Amino acid sequence: MPVAASTHKVEKFYEAIPVSQLKVDSSLDAQRIFQPEWANKLEKIWDPNLLLVATVSRRVDGDYVLDGQHSNEVARRIEGPDFLRDCMVYKGLTTEMEAKLFLAANRDRKPVKPYDNFRVMITAHDPLAIQVDAEVRSVGLEVSNGTSTNRVGAVQALMHLGSRRSGLIARVLTVAESSWGRDAGTWDNMMLRALGMVLVGNWDKVDDKRLVRTLEKAPVTRWKANAIGATTAGGGSSSRSTPLAGNIVTEYNKRLGPDRMLVAP
Repeated sequence: MPVAASTHKVEKFYEAIPVSQLKVDSSLDAQRIFQPEWANKLEKIWDPNLLLVATVSRRVDGDYVLDGQHSNEVARRIEGPDFLRDCMVYKGLTTEMEAKLFLAANRDRKPVKPYDNFRVMITAHDPLAIQVDAEVRSVGLEVSNGTSTNRVGAVQALMHLGSRRSGLIARVLTVAESSWGRDAGTWDNMMLRALGMVLVGNWDKVDDKRLVRTLEKAPVTRWKANAIGATTAGGGSSSRSTPLAGNIVTEYNKRLGPDRMLVAP
């Protein structure tokens, strides 16, 4: 038997609304808890010309943000309460409909792969992406969506290293290649992050030749296995890089005087 269509009427239209008039219902199941860290990150990269449309539910008592509360708060901070935010406004939603709209905005988006995002950043002339690409190319390699002999697929690790210090990427890749050769296994996300930790914390103190002699004693897989064994269950490559960096520093420091020892992260 066919299911009867819903007779609940919902209006939908675009409208520019002052950010001071956009409310957040903290009791709404569909609303995320406000995350200050995320808002602070958005504030650092704020560009009003790149602000996407907010999803808003127009209730009897006002307009409530279903998607876009963090960027709305940043707009309020930087642009002021009268800043007009482009909104897709829904009028006549039930609480269930609001929840479904929230899910559609946050669950049904296909995640962008790190490499795809990187290429878009290059096209947009993002300074960090341009720097990362230049440093990787300076050592005869290229950023790629897959790792091979001459291609580095650890995009997230490269972007992290690039944000830490200029020249760090080139130095990390050179040390890695000198230790294990130009091989797909050399450009490992976890290892690149760990080497970055070691170098950035001891920039002028590290003897790269000694570091290479330390690293080449074991393959990347053995270094990783030892670090993973010392990591709390559930840790990703980022958290596992910390004990890995610690292991590298411990081996490097053997038979060195206190004044030449590296500091572990």
